Amino acid sequence: MTNPTLLPEDGSEAAAAGIDYGIAVSAAGLASDSWPPEPHPNVKVVSAGGLVFRQSGDLIETLLCARARPGYQGEDAPLTWRLPKGTPEHGETVEETAQREVQEETGVRVNVLAPITSIHYFFVGHDDGIRYDKTVYFYLMEPLGGSTSDHDAEFDVVEWCGYEQALELLEYDNERSVLEEARSLIETYREGDGL
Repeated sequence: MTNPTLLPEDGSEAAAAGIDYGIAVSAAGLASDSWPPEPHPNVKVVSAGGLVFRQSGDLIETLLCARARPGYQGEDAPLTWRLPKGTPEHGETVEETAQREVQEETGVRVNVLAPITSIHYFFVGHDDGIRYDKTVYFYLMEPLGGSTSDHDAEFDVVEWCGYEQALELLEYDNERSVLEEARSLIETYREGDGL
């Protein structure tokens, strides 16, 4: 994951999507008489990603990304498996971000079918010590072409995995919940009812 990017607060896409990106507050701007400084509020950040699936016979496969765990190298390094996601670029909608990030991180061109759900969590930035309040929006996607061998450098491995295997491999419970939430959407799509 790269450092979080704060989104523009002009309200253009945010208002349409009902998203409040929040405001970053800098300690440098505090007046000298306000010592000790009050704690920083959480900085709200947003990212978006996707669950790409395909039918292989009776098997549902999903696209997962992995990188070596910190401190490990080489072919035998243990891996951390994730769903592809990333931060918006200026002027993008959340859906456009999801599509672009999935394509960049996996090497596979995708079509967005439907929103699945969002997950929410807090983390502290490694470089700045700031506490971030993050929401990630996930979309169900289908592959249109491309190759996993063309994925970007953010991940070491990108692979198609069976649905049940993906549930076991994913590192974080909240991303497993995205996969579980998507199951009924996937079944609807497989039955040809559309979304």
